[in-house]
Amino acid sequence: MRTTSLLVLWAAVVSGCAASPPPAAAPSGAPPRAARAEPHAPETPGMALPGDADKVPAAPAECQAFATRSAPAAACDEKNALRLLAAALAKADAAERDTALTALEPCTQLPAGLARAMRAELAPVACGDVLVESFLVKPPPGIEPELRDALMGLGFAARASRLVREPPQLAPPHGKARVAQFMAGPLKHWIEGQAKAIHSVSLHGSNLEGYGKAVVAVEAGLADLRFVEVARAAPIPEEIAKDRELKDAYLGALEQALEPRKLRGRDAALVGLKKLAEAGVIHDPRVVRARKLLSEAYAGRRIDALDSLLIPELPAVGPKTDLERLATLLPTPYADRVFAAHEPSDPGLLRALLERGLPKSARQKLEADKALPAESRRLLSRALFALGQRYWRATDFAAAAAVLATARPAGGLKDESDLITALTKALESGPKDAAEMMLRGPHLPKGVGDVSRLDELGKGKGPGAGLALFDAARLLEIARPAGADAAYFSAIAQRYTQAAAALTDAAKKADAADRAKAARDTAAALSREP
Repeated sequence: MRTTSLLVLWAAVVSGCAASPPPAAAPSGAPPRAARAEPHAPETPGMALPGDADKVPAAPAECQAFATRSAPAAACDEKNALRLLAAALAKADAAERDTALTALEPCTQLPAGLARAMRAELAPVACGDVLVESFLVKPPPGIEPELRDALMGLGFAARASRLVREPPQLAPPHGKARVAQFMAGPLKHWIEGQAKAIHSVSLHGSNLEGYGKAVVAVEAGLADLRFVEVARAAPIPEEIAKDRELKDAYLGALEQALEPRKLRGRDAALVGLKKLAEAGVIHDPRVVRARKLLSEAYAGRRIDALDSLLIPELPAVGPKTDLERLATLLPTPYADRVFAAHEPSDPGLLRALLERGLPKSARQKLEADKALPAESRRLLSRALFALGQRYWRATDFAAAAAVLATARPAGGLKDESDLITALTKALESGPKDAAEMMLRGPHLPKGVGDVSRLDELGKGKGPGAGLALFDAARLLEIARPAGADAAYFSAIAQRYTQAAAALTDAAKKADAADRAKAARDTAAALSREP
């Protein structure tokens, strides 16, 4: 009994749960959390980032170059401001790009603070606070609150990104007494300090709006989930490691104690993804990192499962104007400001914007436009479907279906429209968002497994038939019910086999064949079960 109690105690110490304050934010559908006092973000410009910066590891040495960089002001005017911004963002060399953006900071033809925000966005994540804090102490006049919040968010996100990186280490030997002393001393103190710093960053980030809140939530969630890996890597006393029963008891107690920390990280990451979805972000490194970590932490609830669906490729982007070139480079949350006065229904500009996402203002204009050109309608439906894929948002799938319902495509575009319509009809009955998908568990509503429309398309002779059969099989895999039997997996294997025969792309054919084999193997294994 004493040994079991000691194991539980060690697990609790390693997980840091004893020092964990309640999370700053929880996604829709999460259990209610305890009330907490709210610190206030600055109401007016002219304040440094608040918080406990002394508990955060110092910025890496590489940040110094960004902090001290200077450049003569660019000759910026109303005619060339956007061209200069596009040219700066297009530079592949980080130092050259940052220098060009530094030269644009005094440009009054760009939104106040935009050039500094771009510098913080494109610098290493850990350098964000080094770049924005000095700027926020004395910001330019006229900076918009949402852009100021974005700058603050990048600063707090940088601090969160440096947390839970280098835990103290215990050299061998790992005797019970030495490990207990290490866990109750250096490791415990380090965990408490890091947990307090994450809490501080999260609280300040929760008071921001829009994109600023999103980037803090994502990085704070990732920091919390890094605690899980630190705890799992902590030393185990040799006396326990050698005894399988004791080791299993220890690992079980550890995983149980880690659960609150995993939930905190999950909830924060989901809040961040929700805000990124609202901003219309499709392609962004933060989305990739958050989804990857959530998938690893909750393997049975793959937030990136829909990425494997096959749909026709969009035409390659070929910007013809400075505006279109800039649209391919500017992160989506900032595009709302830069492109607000421009018409998003122009197919060239809309296609360029979709390299990064679909800005909120553009989406509102496009969905309200009853006379949208056919190509713009197609691009809008693809953007809405892509948002649904990234964030499991049923409303985006429904919106894509509504756009396609009024389209009259012909030829190959009809095949594309029919395929995406069939997919949206299945997926609009799924979870309302990523939070609901993660919180409800691995089993999805039955509607997601309704592939009858896709099966019908799979009977055709066009190039879309193979895509439809592959997607039907993939949705059946994703939405497989508890207790799916051999017949269920045999049906999946049959669709994949037919898809492999119909697809023309070699890589896609091989993927379909591999998936067919895996489904057949699963069916065979289930058939042998008593």
